[in-house]
Amino acid sequence: MNSRRHLDHVADRLVASSRLTGPVVIVGHSAGAAAGSWIAPVMIRQRIDVRGLVYVDGNDSPNHLIERAWPELSHVPIRAVAAPPSPCNRRGRLTDFLEQHRPGCVVVVPGSGHGDIEMSGAQIYHRMCGDSSRAPQWHAVQGEVLDAVTDLFNQAP
Repeated sequence: MNSRRHLDHVADRLVASSRLTGPVVIVGHSAGAAAGSWIAPVMIRQRIDVRGLVYVDGNDSPNHLIERAWPELSHVPIRAVAAPPSPCNRRGRLTDFLEQHRPGCVVVVPGSGHGDIEMSGAQIYHRMCGDSSRAPQWHAVQGEVLDAVTDLFNQAP
């Protein structure tokens, strides 16, 4: 997830795939936000119609992939669905970064947790992140993510 070379290879494989034919919205949970941020410019340079990025309680990688890719993401719409600050989202650092650089692109779901997109199957988030949310928060997070994807997907290129 932190190797730029590996992520370039992943993006190249996605572009070469015959399955990648239409508009794309990249969704990344946790460190997947950093991976998606690095992959998006590679895909755009390959003329893939990347409509936007959705970060699901994302955080940047230790080697700052989001910050490194940021100049190439200036025209890419970004939406973020975040939990309140916790150890697993690095105390909301990405939320703070986004509010500074793209005010209004973040929705914080009150009472949600880092693993809510994965719902009840992710007990690790209860132990590691202190998540205590339940079905109403899980559904709220999933609804916000689906709304963000739909909004970005429907935007004209």
